[in-house]
Amino acid sequence: MDITKNNLKKQLYIVFIFNVIVLLIISKKYSAFFENADTLFTKFYLTITTFSHFFLLGTLPILLSLMTLLLTKSKRLTKGIHILFSVLVILIIQIDSTIFGQFRYHISPIVLKLVFGKRSGDIFQFSAINIIIAVLFVIGLVALQFFFFFLSKKIIAKDVKLRIKATMAFFVFATLFSHFVYAWSDANYYRPVTQVKNVFPVFYPLTADDLLDSMGLVDQAKAKRNKEIASTDFSNKTVNYPLHPIVSETSPTPKNILYLIIDTWRYNCMTEAITPNIYNFSKKCQVFDNHISGSNMTTGGVFSLFYGIPATYFDTFTGQEIAPVFMNELQKQQYDLLIYGSSGLENPPFNRNVFAKVPNLRVFSKGETPSERDLTINNEWMAAIEKRNTKQPFFGYLFYDSAHGFDIPKNYKLKFKPSLAEVNYLEMDDDYDPTLLYNRYLNSLHYIDELVGKVLQQLEQKGLLENTLIVITGDHGQEFNDCKKGYWQHGGNFSKYQIRTPMMVFDASKAAKVYNHQTIHYDITATIMKDYLGVKNDLNDFSFGKNLFVPNKRDYFICGYNQKFAIIEKNKITNIYPSGLFDVTDGMLNPLNDENINYDLVTEGLSEMNRFFVKK
Repeated sequence: MDITKNNLKKQLYIVFIFNVIVLLIISKKYSAFFENADTLFTKFYLTITTFSHFFLLGTLPILLSLMTLLLTKSKRLTKGIHILFSVLVILIIQIDSTIFGQFRYHISPIVLKLVFGKRSGDIFQFSAINIIIAVLFVIGLVALQFFFFFLSKKIIAKDVKLRIKATMAFFVFATLFSHFVYAWSDANYYRPVTQVKNVFPVFYPLTADDLLDSMGLVDQAKAKRNKEIASTDFSNKTVNYPLHPIVSETSPTPKNILYLIIDTWRYNCMTEAITPNIYNFSKKCQVFDNHISGSNMTTGGVFSLFYGIPATYFDTFTGQEIAPVFMNELQKQQYDLLIYGSSGLENPPFNRNVFAKVPNLRVFSKGETPSERDLTINNEWMAAIEKRNTKQPFFGYLFYDSAHGFDIPKNYKLKFKPSLAEVNYLEMDDDYDPTLLYNRYLNSLHYIDELVGKVLQQLEQKGLLENTLIVITGDHGQEFNDCKKGYWQHGGNFSKYQIRTPMMVFDASKAAKVYNHQTIHYDITATIMKDYLGVKNDLNDFSFGKNLFVPNKRDYFICGYNQKFAIIEKNKITNIYPSGLFDVTDGMLNPLNDENINYDLVTEGLSEMNRFFVKK
């Protein structure tokens, strides 16, 4: 028997409440990442805000279905719309919570571009089991909606009081309380409350700094001190890079330059067992044991390597297609540019910044898997070197991607056992045992090492090694929940596990040596420009780097990219977010109180970060 229109509305409301409960269950994944939530008031606030926010997210399906009922009078279409959008909302929040749990990112246009943009398969590899689980999850959500409608009929038949007005009144109270408290906390930089903006998805809270200031409800000294750190908007600035035109004196006997870059190379994974060819070669090199990338992911890692400046300039330089002065100088000195990236150069868009001026740029590699593409770039590189018969110096760039995808060729003889047969990213949480995954990662590095060994052997056989400057490093590190904060892989924090990476430089004219002082990606280009390309400019004209071979003390350094960066001191990390919020932790990501922030130093760092921006 058909139900009345009023009963359908009641059904929609009951199903809506069930879906809110599902969202609140998912919300526990986010709540696990709240820090400094020890006081009774903070716990009360976060509880109220969790309810109000996810209740609000759950209203989208019921609002759309009620609108459909009003416009079409169709009960079947109304239920269909409710089921469709309920599944979409829950699915999106579930995916977002999984991404946030591993990387501390929410779904955003940038994330969607990486996942679905050009050559996105070069960056993300999803196993068959990942796809099967995702399909089963969607089917389960659809079945759950039908079950909720079934239960709603039973509840209506028993004439249970729904207390809709009381529920909505509490929701309004909770929402107002949440936003008013947030507004005060934002004006006074009370981080136990304001952290919710970074933790919850699509959370856009009320702010009222000027109003609260006029009412005398703002700590003026604290607000002024914090506002200087929170001002990170570059939208009203233009670029002045380099500060002065580059002046150089070309060497009569220029060296070839070769960058061998391993994606996702953890700092303690350059050993005789893991990377035997690189390890043996390192005995001829200048090895930098305390080397740090300019970022915790490829976007900023490669950018900082070539530009020698923070990747907070990435978006601006990409939009204006500003090439690094390093690449410009190589072309000016007529270097033959041999660029071979295993992962595509369009996503991230290195074809629009780092290699923007490179003619006939090779933007992708053939192969279905990272290991296949790594083999492709190796073969193409070796073929190009084999047929070279010119005295023109070359700049080579080989970017290996297998370790990023935990990938090894089929039937590859495993060095590290037991090794994971297939990676399931959905399993990675606080309780996940990384042993098998870590061994698979080490096997992928071992495979890359074989390829690098062939490149080095060919250079030696061709008599090119003596006149080739070789840089071997990673674009960033890799974490296996080392900090015990639920972080996996990279891109989520600025601990040493995600930003430290091996680095060595081969110059036949230099004796092998191990350096223990801190070096950064910024220093590599700076040193090559000055010592090998004959650039006369002061380093500050084009770089944040220092000479690699001269121990230089740094009180801090900037690490990251536009969407998230940090001012890093010894055992202290001040994270700065696009929202203007920031927090401070120790090196193992344990939260520190505001009293630990060196405001003068952080303000100095932010001012220095703007060196190549000029206010309009």
